Amino acid sequence: MDPILAALPSALLAFVEGQLSNDEVSSDEEMLEHFISNGLTEEQARQALTYRDQYLNNIYLTGFTPITAVDESLHFNPHTRQFEPD
Repeated sequence: MDPILAALPSALLAFVEGQLSNDEVSSDEEMLEHFISNGLTEEQARQALTYRDQYLNNIYLTGFTPITAVDESLHFNPHTRQFEPD
């Protein structure tokens, strides 16, 4: 797991991953403020934003995301209809 985000409670981590996956319209600064206002430290919020492109461009298997399984993340390949390593 990402060491900077490892301290987040599971509900807050789910919130972060949901925002990273679904918020296509907010700027990075807006998302940074949103994360901080919802309980992340500035360091955690900035670290979470480093994953934004990955989450917007891929669908990950729960528990095997870039944040939760740094070296073992699995994304969905629509051509094979399988989850595959990044």
